[in-house]
Amino acid sequence: MAIRTIQVIDSDISGTSGAQTITFALGEAWYEVDLTPLEQHQLSDALQIYMQAGRRITPPHLEKQRVVPETTPAQRERIRTWARAQGLGFAERGRIPRRVILAWNEAHPNDQVV
Repeated sequence: MAIRTIQVIDSDISGTSGAQTITFALGEAWYEVDLTPLEQHQLSDALQIYMQAGRRITPPHLEKQRVVPETTPAQRERIRTWARAQGLGFAERGRIPRRVILAWNEAHPNDQVV
């Protein structure tokens, strides 16, 4: 015998079933509210003037964070020289690949790049 679980979400406004969770922000605060399709339409209508005048952005908590090791030019040159001597191929200029940084850290436990 199979058991199937069905989650029914009720609207936070009307208590009507068939709601869907909607996320929005105002200022620095983020909110979630469960709304039926009609309530979603009403919210969208109420905010339409602001959405038309505003700009779409990626929420700060969803932005991709680049992790770049903090190194000096001298450290980068030492890493490049060492990596070439080890036969680790990569571009002469630009960012040092993560795999090279990891190999450096493994080979140099007292001089690791974070």
